[in-house]
Amino acid sequence: MINVLSYGLFFLLGFSSLCVVFLQNTFFALLFLIFSFLLTSIILFFFECEFLALILIIIYVGAVAVLLLFVLMMLETKLKNLSKDIITYFPFGVFITGVFFYQFMNLISNSFSSNAYFQSFSSNNSFNWYQNLDSITDLEVYGQLLYTQFVFQVLIVGLVLFLSLVGVVYLTSKSNNKNFKTQTSFCQLSRSYLEQNPNQILL
Repeated sequence: MINVLSYGLFFLLGFSSLCVVFLQNTFFALLFLIFSFLLTSIILFFFECEFLALILIIIYVGAVAVLLLFVLMMLETKLKNLSKDIITYFPFGVFITGVFFYQFMNLISNSFSSNAYFQSFSSNNSFNWYQNLDSITDLEVYGQLLYTQFVFQVLIVGLVLFLSLVGVVYLTSKSNNKNFKTQTSFCQLSRSYLEQNPNQILL
């Protein structure tokens, strides 16, 4: 069953990639690109590479979604009967959101459990290190490294990103109060030749 599902995902990924290349409509090409990234993330989840799958969704799918937003803004697509569409697809959206939050809560409760390294050593019992080390997921390993040993570096990177965001907002919202010299082309062109050259009057 898992092999059939894997082959189906690979087939959908190839079909979606071909649609991205050969479709001439930008909107549908971007939709298939997002679908390709989602399928790649699902395949990585099957191979137990949770960290790479989440990074792929957060970075690439987020960037492509912003690109899709800019394309829609440039196309100036007219939205008609938006309220009817919202009412029509609202139950389906609520269902998908509920399923997502249910899976997310199960993932949190199962993944972020107690530390597998710590056990009571008061009694002389055998401890299987291989089983405990192998049972830790990639997210737990990266979380323990980033938020215990490299917590200061993570805070510095967050501060730098925050300052860059504030700087971009400040530069884009700053009004230019410089007084530029303006000219009126009609008034300049309406003057006669003698007014422009008073010293060249023929006697």
